[in-house]
Amino acid sequence: MATAPPAQSRDLRKALRLRHLIMLSVGGTIASGFLLASGGAIALAGPGVVITYIIAGLVSIGVMGCLAELSVRGYTAAGFAKYAEDTMGPLIGFLTGWNYWLAWVVGPAAEALAVATFASALPPFHNIPIWLMAFVVVTLDLAINFTGVLTMGNYEFVLSTIKVIALIVFAVLCLSAVFGIGFPAIGTTNLVGQGGFLPLGGAGLFTSFLLVFYAYTGIELVSVSAEESVNPARDVPRALMGTAALVTAIFVVCSIAMVGVVSWKTLGTSSSPLVDAVNAIHQQGFSTVLTIAIIIASITGIDAGIYTGSRMLFALSRASYFPQRASLTSQRSKVPTMALVITGLCLYIGVIADVVSPKLAYIVLGSLSTLGFLWAWLMIPIIQIIYRRRMSPQEVKEMQWRLPLFPLIPIACIALIAVAIIAPIFQSTPGIGPIDAGALPVVAGAIWMAIWIGYYFAYGRRLRAAAEASAADSGDVVVETSAP
Repeated sequence: MATAPPAQSRDLRKALRLRHLIMLSVGGTIASGFLLASGGAIALAGPGVVITYIIAGLVSIGVMGCLAELSVRGYTAAGFAKYAEDTMGPLIGFLTGWNYWLAWVVGPAAEALAVATFASALPPFHNIPIWLMAFVVVTLDLAINFTGVLTMGNYEFVLSTIKVIALIVFAVLCLSAVFGIGFPAIGTTNLVGQGGFLPLGGAGLFTSFLLVFYAYTGIELVSVSAEESVNPARDVPRALMGTAALVTAIFVVCSIAMVGVVSWKTLGTSSSPLVDAVNAIHQQGFSTVLTIAIIIASITGIDAGIYTGSRMLFALSRASYFPQRASLTSQRSKVPTMALVITGLCLYIGVIADVVSPKLAYIVLGSLSTLGFLWAWLMIPIIQIIYRRRMSPQEVKEMQWRLPLFPLIPIACIALIAVAIIAPIFQSTPGIGPIDAGALPVVAGAIWMAIWIGYYFAYGRRLRAAAEASAADSGDVVVETSAP
């Protein structure tokens, strides 16, 4: 007598194509880290922030090149966390995955409040509480993720395409005003006439590096989606490199457009610098359109965060670092339901924390989110160097995708990421008590790491060992492998 299939499994559905991977990554990257925080970066560096965006863009292309080489070795939802485990052991693999999950939980929580804040500027939403709009946005994106990865991918593709088009139109309008095409020519006054191109010198570029670098984080999520890709061997490297190039081009051109039409001295984070730039060239009609596009951009960032966070939690649970229940997937939609529920609940908690104590929550949660992304970007080139060093010349020759200029590119990426971590420490920005805001990512990160190292040795490794022993007795496999 045949038995009914189980209601749940640990399999994910292969449904994402190249266009989905690119726009999912674009959705996770182009969000308030650029649309709002670019004003803060410009205030720190002046027009010369364009140089910082170019440097950070080159770093992002280099890091994604390292990750592309790693990604063709295997396709799991653990992404680079699995590669970290393979090269540096279970503890580093666990911390890499867990820190990355954290980054995609606390970041989208702040993003939800950014969406609500931007929406409150539009007449229909003037009288709706910020926290309520944030809850609605999180709930909407959570519901989209529950419907299935293909629906989520199509949703992300459409919304991300809208925001890319809006940013292209923004750049065209502002640069037209600079060069006097259809507008009175602004010229180079704002670029070099407000204290020069580098009014704050090299120190300004140095201190702006973290804000600029943080805007690029999110591209790497493609490696987490590899297990749900139709053709990961071909599409994942293309998506990583294509997204890095696209985002770099958008950020560099839009930053030139911003500082070309508005004095760097007037830009900050109290409003979107893009909207300020459009208003400066008297395009109030497009200003409303751009505000809607910025809202859409932030919504796609939340959606990408829920997707990526849930998949990383799913992968950590499937690898037996957490109870196996979080690795179960729906038989119908193949989404990790419990991992989605847990990730969604944590986003709600993050929104509440931001509402109850806005300044404290923003500083602490923002610092932890920064830690998660910086750790991931630092680990990727280190892992790539270790992998390549272990390979024979023949194995390197036969690789499906190989990073050029090895080891120069990963070493340069490691050095510049270290600069991004160190630079804010030299700022005198108010933080918590005696700890400046620039040092908080390091301090908060050290505390967070200490807690989870304790968890790993007290509980995590024993849970994994017990699952491995049980799997050995039953003939099952519970630990992810890197093989395709």
